[in-house]
Amino acid sequence: MATQYVPGDIRDFILKHIASVAQIEALLLIWSSPEERWSVSQIAARIYTSETETAKALDGLCADGFLVCRDGVFGLSASEENVEMIQRLQQVYARYLIPVTDVIHSKSRGPHSTAETFRLRRDR
Repeated sequence: MATQYVPGDIRDFILKHIASVAQIEALLLIWSSPEERWSVSQIAARIYTSETETAKALDGLCADGFLVCRDGVFGLSASEENVEMIQRLQQVYARYLIPVTDVIHSKSRGPHSTAETFRLRRDR
């Protein structure tokens, strides 16, 4: 399984705080330039998603305390603990893109085990 390349604490962080690939891309974009302030349209253009999807991703990151929004402009607002985790997330994501996205997508696939999925397919 490809997700074996994602350390457990990073996996837990993703499962708890990251709902989509757009969300991780937005977080890491802002992380890469913490002194900059970004509008929804600027971020959407950089991560190749719609402004609606980007706004949803940013709202989640603000709710979890990773970003702050003032007058429609977003910036980094992470605790020292989260700064370390985001730095590690960036390193893992850069090296293991597919396994990290698999962890993100596993949230939407639900709790089916591989054996259960096989059984469901065989019963068709």
